[in-house]
Amino acid sequence: METESTQSASISPTRVSRQFEALVHLVCNAMDAFTVAYFRQLPEGDELRLYSFFSLGGNVVPGVRIRSGQGMIGWVAKERKPLTVSEFSHDATTLKLYSIQEEIKSFMAVPVMDGARLTGVLAIDSKRQYSFTQKHQKLMTDFARMFAFVAADQERVEELEHEASSIETLAGVVDEMASTERLSHIVEVLHQNVGRLVENSGFLFALKSSQEGVFNIIPAPAGDEELRRTPLQLDQSLMGWVIRNKRPLNHQDLRKGGAEVGGAESEGHRSFLGVPMVVRKEVVGALGVLNRREKAFNQADVRILSILGSIAASYVAGAYAYGQTLASRKTDPLTGLGNYIYLKEKIRELGGGPAGMLALDINDFSRITNEFSIETADNTLVEIAAFLKRVIGDLGHVARYFGDVFLIYLPGQEEKDLVEAARKLLELVRAKNFFIDSKQVLFEATAGVAPSGAGGLDGGELIKRAFSALKAARKNGEPLVVYHDETRKNG
Repeated sequence: METESTQSASISPTRVSRQFEALVHLVCNAMDAFTVAYFRQLPEGDELRLYSFFSLGGNVVPGVRIRSGQGMIGWVAKERKPLTVSEFSHDATTLKLYSIQEEIKSFMAVPVMDGARLTGVLAIDSKRQYSFTQKHQKLMTDFARMFAFVAADQERVEELEHEASSIETLAGVVDEMASTERLSHIVEVLHQNVGRLVENSGFLFALKSSQEGVFNIIPAPAGDEELRRTPLQLDQSLMGWVIRNKRPLNHQDLRKGGAEVGGAESEGHRSFLGVPMVVRKEVVGALGVLNRREKAFNQADVRILSILGSIAASYVAGAYAYGQTLASRKTDPLTGLGNYIYLKEKIRELGGGPAGMLALDINDFSRITNEFSIETADNTLVEIAAFLKRVIGDLGHVARYFGDVFLIYLPGQEEKDLVEAARKLLELVRAKNFFIDSKQVLFEATAGVAPSGAGGLDGGELIKRAFSALKAARKNGEPLVVYHDETRKNG
């Protein structure tokens, strides 16, 4: 092998990138190559970026980008076919991989595929002619499968990290929407916060009108002005498709088929993701995000926006769609339980004295949506809510906070009694058999406990402490955490 100084790198020093580094070293040794380069396809879909490489020289350009169809590496990406050049007679810089000329004599590249989806290109070269044969190409194809597997693992890790950070943001959005009865403020909260949850360059919010079968696009309000409305063409737009079909839609290239999104905000964008806002099987609106990049949204984005749509639907339904009374605005439309507002007012009504709040999270509830459907998940939440209400009975008050998080207020309880009640509740949840679509399903839960102390606490503060303890329990992998000052610091 060559004796020049070596060069290697990956985009970022993570566990997965270290796996890529190990793989490129393995390929280099197995193929007796001068340079091994692994390119990842960027989300836009028409460009590759050098993600990890190993070279016996020192002239590779780290992070170089190559357009699909550009040069030999770009050709492999575009055609999704392997390429072997036994007598490489070009200037090596035409590969776009080197900063200066290298005496490359042989070259080979294969596409990295995840099923039918291109995720990258794996390329090798040599300073000897006729270095690579059909046997080498078969071996490279096998290596490409390994790269595809690690890449898929990395994508899943990134999705999970994105979802975890988004849950914290969602909690803040819930607090903001729950703090008002005015539709204009809810619309403003959505316009201000959706970008923190799903990266986008445009946001659309459609809301059901009092007129049967009519939906309007609602732009961000300016101050206290009356909400402006633009009628939405349900049968001629993607937002309309989402509303009619009560299903999310991830359109990855708006240029294909001349798709109309609905609303002037859609001009100049390439990707669209829309989700319905559903309350008791009735669509009250839809959320849509746009991006100027092709294939900009992934499954994590679909899940997060769907959760936001479900949460927003509850508050929108209370504030506008149905013009509910004050009492009904304190009720979660899906489960029939009280909500955040109800619980705060109930605590104020009951006054001070020892009491406590439990924040209960159903672990891994997203599997119900993934394995069954959103509608089945909603029905399951209704069943869980009824179960919690039966178990708590006259001992306290049960409310739905958001998603699969419930709040239980227990008046007249000291800290030790609260902890015991929380442990017993976790055991009861674990022992309960839920039947979903004729299939038996078991759940486990995580709880945060917040004692109010002898003097009592404001309802909002008590809920905040219970949720802080719940976050600490999630973070530490514990079934139950009691709020103390350290919990706020560490949770």
